[in-house]
Amino acid sequence: MESGPLKAGKLPAGLLASLLHGMTTGPEVLLDGAVGFDATVIDFTPGSAKYLVAKTDPITFTTDRAGYYAVHVNANDIACMGGVPRWFLATALLPDDTEVGMVREIFEQIEDACVSIGVSLVGGHTEITPAVNRPIVIGCMLGEVAASGLLSPRNARAGDALILTQGVAIEGTAVLAREAVGQLLAAGLTEVGIAAAADLLDRPGISVLSAASTLRGQEGLHTLHDPTEGGVATAIRELATATGLGLEVEVDDVTVLPETSTVCKALGLDPLGLLASGALMVVVSAGGSDEALSRLGKEGIPATVIGRLVDGAGTFEDRSVLPVFERDELARYLDTEHEQF
Repeated sequence: MESGPLKAGKLPAGLLASLLHGMTTGPEVLLDGAVGFDATVIDFTPGSAKYLVAKTDPITFTTDRAGYYAVHVNANDIACMGGVPRWFLATALLPDDTEVGMVREIFEQIEDACVSIGVSLVGGHTEITPAVNRPIVIGCMLGEVAASGLLSPRNARAGDALILTQGVAIEGTAVLAREAVGQLLAAGLTEVGIAAAADLLDRPGISVLSAASTLRGQEGLHTLHDPTEGGVATAIRELATATGLGLEVEVDDVTVLPETSTVCKALGLDPLGLLASGALMVVVSAGGSDEALSRLGKEGIPATVIGRLVDGAGTFEDRSVLPVFERDELARYLDTEHEQF
């Protein structure tokens, strides 16, 4: 059992699992809180053909375009359950002396992001508080999923293929390119190279809605998972925990974009442990992997088979070394930078 002080980042998976264990929920809760589950699913109208999907996630690592991030990272998790995001609530906690212009900017980001994916901003909370020293945006996304289209890690089977779209650490690369410009310039990157890395936030972007929509309804599609904090390496372990299966992973087949490789090398970070929104992990029957790759390819979404699920609860067989990250590489980097000043 974990003990002692905790560092910035997600709670350790073992600690979180122990906190959630034994919590009771009503019969209307179809999927409750658990490590590796992207959202909860509630049958609020028994016998209905649709379920409610709900998710909440904060933006804490960056202030640049925090409203944009908040909408998309929450929408991604709704999509991973097979659902469609519909309604968004935002809580904005702002430090003392926040300029009105910044408040307007955050709300414009939220509104623009909601409009871009057909979501309605329906509520939330705003507050100026000395409890924070920079803006924190906490999102709550609600969506719908057809009862027949619900995806869950519990659907996974031994022999399923594991596919990864786009590439790892898209979000982390963009954050670093926007928040650590001086350090990247000092490390030898050009302004053009830094701008290209920052542009990953929009191209290919951190949304997985297009990929999830492309795969929706495919026969043999069992579950989707959104790798975020802790990177793809942590997400793979979360998936093993959630499915109760083992994984064989071809780590060398994981796509790392050139911009990500350059930024990580300059700052001494491992892309496998860096914020990874923008990638989608797809678990599909072995016989359905070619169709999934074909569907994604037709939409211009690059994807690669990186492994398969096997018998053996929560175990791994790495074809090359899959690092373990106690916390996200971005959190580690920010702590290191803070200690230097």
